[in-house]
Amino acid sequence: MGDKMRNLIVNDIVKSVDSDHIYRILWISDDKKSIYLFNTNTLDMPSLIQYTELQKQIDEGVFIFQDSDPYLSMVSEEYLSEKEKGFRDNIWRIMSDVVHAEPQIFDKHGRGKIIAETISKTGKTRFAIYQYLKIYWKCGKIKNAFLPGYQNCGGRGKEHTARGNGKIGRVHKYGENIGINIDENTKKIFEQAIKKYYHNRKEHTFKAVYEYMIRDYAKIPSQSNKISGVELIAQNRIPTIRQFRYWYNKNYDVKEKFSSRKGEKNYELNHRAVLGKSDYGIMGPGAKYQTDSTIGDIYLVSRFNRAEIIGRPIIYFLIDVFSRMVTGMYVGLEGASWVGSMMALANAASDKVKYCAEYGIEITEEEWPCRYVPNAILADRGEMESKHVETLINALNVRVENAPPNRADMKGIVERYFRTSNDDAIVFLPGHVKSSEAERGGKDYRLDAKFDIHQFTKILIQCVLYHNNHHFLESYERNGDMISDDVEPIPIKLWNWGIAHYGALRSYPEETVKLCLMPTDTATVTEKGIRFKKLYYLCERAAKERWFEMARAKGSFNVEISYDPRNMSAIYVRNSDGTFDRCFLAQWQDKYINMCLDEINYLHEKEKLAQRKNAPKEMIKKIDLLTEIDNVIAEAEAMARQTAVPKSKTARTGNIRENRRNEKELNRHEEAFRLVHENLSTENTETHEKDDLKNNPILAMIDKDLEERLNGK
Repeated sequence: MGDKMRNLIVNDIVKSVDSDHIYRILWISDDKKSIYLFNTNTLDMPSLIQYTELQKQIDEGVFIFQDSDPYLSMVSEEYLSEKEKGFRDNIWRIMSDVVHAEPQIFDKHGRGKIIAETISKTGKTRFAIYQYLKIYWKCGKIKNAFLPGYQNCGGRGKEHTARGNGKIGRVHKYGENIGINIDENTKKIFEQAIKKYYHNRKEHTFKAVYEYMIRDYAKIPSQSNKISGVELIAQNRIPTIRQFRYWYNKNYDVKEKFSSRKGEKNYELNHRAVLGKSDYGIMGPGAKYQTDSTIGDIYLVSRFNRAEIIGRPIIYFLIDVFSRMVTGMYVGLEGASWVGSMMALANAASDKVKYCAEYGIEITEEEWPCRYVPNAILADRGEMESKHVETLINALNVRVENAPPNRADMKGIVERYFRTSNDDAIVFLPGHVKSSEAERGGKDYRLDAKFDIHQFTKILIQCVLYHNNHHFLESYERNGDMISDDVEPIPIKLWNWGIAHYGALRSYPEETVKLCLMPTDTATVTEKGIRFKKLYYLCERAAKERWFEMARAKGSFNVEISYDPRNMSAIYVRNSDGTFDRCFLAQWQDKYINMCLDEINYLHEKEKLAQRKNAPKEMIKKIDLLTEIDNVIAEAEAMARQTAVPKSKTARTGNIRENRRNEKELNRHEEAFRLVHENLSTENTETHEKDDLKNNPILAMIDKDLEERLNGK
């Protein structure tokens, strides 16, 4: 039997058992009735098939799922030349509208019309457009498929102009019109006054701005005014405050007024209209994820020395906008950065059963069925403006949307979950931040820290499982179909219902996603191993090709690698064809197995700190050592001065060998082991040794010979 009960996802690869042909799922209708399949072997135009028919053939073993994708590019953006990027981007400008015209582009008649319009606009041939289409469909519907080698009156709102010398506008209620006709010069004065006095943070009233403007532009020198030395020009030459206000309201909208005086951030957060919802227009799970990071309100301890407090963790979550499922998470010590976002994204596309098992939590696939890549991600600008995000966009075809700074309201769903996780779990844990206890003399809550980063992650995983499977979303707006099907607003039920009715999720091999997301760097091949971050790694390829021997003979050299900061047990040497070689920690560095990069850096810094603390003590002992050496030198020099030395150099150096032999014999005699009975005194011992010499003819002969040599005979 085939892969039963598995949902079909866009970009899934299925293989025909009979012909070995590989097919890619290009599109699934919202009602889950129709599918377009593309034969990557024959490159025929996509064929329409019933959803249930394909599922039936999979259940019967006619087709089988293929987890690996032989056509998907894993090339990192930073490894592409400008020429390659330009080639790809030029084709993308031609084809982006074409490939996104789904499902019309799959149908013969709709496709013909679209291609004809494209030919007319671009001048490309029909053959070229079809070739680009086939390459795009074959290579996973991503932009990288196009890389080289991949295959008042007078009309409301109208501007009025004066005719002659008469003043235009409304006649004043009490007689003659006051004010002036507003010409271009007056408008310039208005503009300068607004910029100088109103569009700033000083919060002048509009009346005060008008008065400042009159002071600056409608005055003449006057000797009668003893204070300012000026007086106003004639009133019929001065614009009124009403004219000034009318001009301002006509030329500046509400947004400009608030943002100029209160700030853009303040306007967007507190004054803009709230007319929509975060999930409006989102069709199905995976259509858009929201992601964000926050500093956890808890202090953690070290896994290696639980008496040491290591500070507060950084928490990342990814949440599916449609269902509110938490699809990915990461807890680390790095500040908000691409590395943390990469961890959460990789987790979103990984097997959650294995992930939970790493923390001692047993779950089934149905409890956290999130291992897919979304169509779009809404994130903070800082984390998603890294150069690495280009690989995410071009290799996995994920649209990245960046929220403006300080616009937490645009990511309201994930922001709300941060508050929920804090209220449900963190606030009850020892070591959590308590503002009320931060007063002088109060207990330092940091001293209550008990959890290490592994234990804290385990707690957050359990909170996620509760949220996904049991949390009732009180404010969730169900659509008519959900109400008809009586779908409860619980994330897992919304997720499963959405998968059954929509086709927004896309499938990629887990290793492909990780390689696209993992940070890249340069490692050094040395005679001891592949060195990276002060760690040493070995791999089968390096051993076979004798990299380490080459490094010892010819000098070290560099290789491009990818790595997962969550677990530094292995790194991955990247090859130019998109493949990789996995390298493991050398056996003598087993203490770092399963450690994250933060923990390893912490240990290294701790060792440096210990070295710095010991430096003063070591320096004192080094000074003592040098003093002792100087004392011995002085003693030797004094003895040398008291010794009669032959004047000739030859006399001193001529008998070195003989002198050495005599010294050796003397040392042997002095260094020989002599076992003394503990009941014998020192005097008895010496007497006993002399008796041995007398009674032992061999020892007596050696002693006599030595004595003669020393006397120069």
